[in-house]
Amino acid sequence: MNPALRGAFTNRSFAIGLAITALIVAMALLSFLSVPFDVTDLPVANKLKPPGSPHLLGTDHFGRDILSMIMVGSRNSIAVAFVAIGVGMGLGVPLGLWAAARADLSTRR
Repeated sequence: MNPALRGAFTNRSFAIGLAITALIVAMALLSFLSVPFDVTDLPVANKLKPPGSPHLLGTDHFGRDILSMIMVGSRNSIAVAFVAIGVGMGLGVPLGLWAAARADLSTRR
């Protein structure tokens, strides 16, 4: 294994960040298949229920299941991240190429 990768995987902060990212991506992918409760349904009778059997993370003040909302929200967050990366690359790469093409050879070391 590459020494830089080995060092990254032995770093505790990297391992925790990787685990959290993997959990969010797994929840987002799982939400395409199944979500425990409908996030658009507003069962007011279930409002502010504590974590328990039917609602693993409880419910909010509208009665919506918090785990279901986190799963659907992670899907949206990942989509926004990919759009931001695409915009950054779409603008950054051409600007970097343009700057490199316009640079004078005397400014390079």
